[in-house]
Amino acid sequence: MGEFGVSLHAQPLLTKDEAAFYNLLRLTVQDQYLVFAQVPVWCLVDVQSKDPKARASILNRVALRRVDFVLVHPGTLATFKIIELDDPAIPPAQKEGRNKLIDGVFKEAGIALVRLQNPGSFTSPTLAAALGLQP
Repeated sequence: MGEFGVSLHAQPLLTKDEAAFYNLLRLTVQDQYLVFAQVPVWCLVDVQSKDPKARASILNRVALRRVDFVLVHPGTLATFKIIELDDPAIPPAQKEGRNKLIDGVFKEAGIALVRLQNPGSFTSPTLAAALGLQP
């Protein structure tokens, strides 16, 4: 890549806070669900349309969007629930537009999405309750 004047460096997949939440999430769901982090939206939905331009428009809108965490049933591999953490660093106007798009995509696809405020304040039992999981 150096020939283009670009350098590439490894970076962590998760922040320290996200990694702490991931560990709590894994502890909470145990073997009930697989936990995936930073999953591209287009990997979670099948976009179909008789109009190729409409399909391309949706794919372009979600192309670089990722969700924080995904719970997947280990047997069927079906997506059970999307978990988004509130990021106070994102400006409210930008967050609102992004959330509206993501909410609409997953509502249309029939996939439950949960947004969590203050993820560092959860314990395993309170997280299980917030996610609607059986104890």
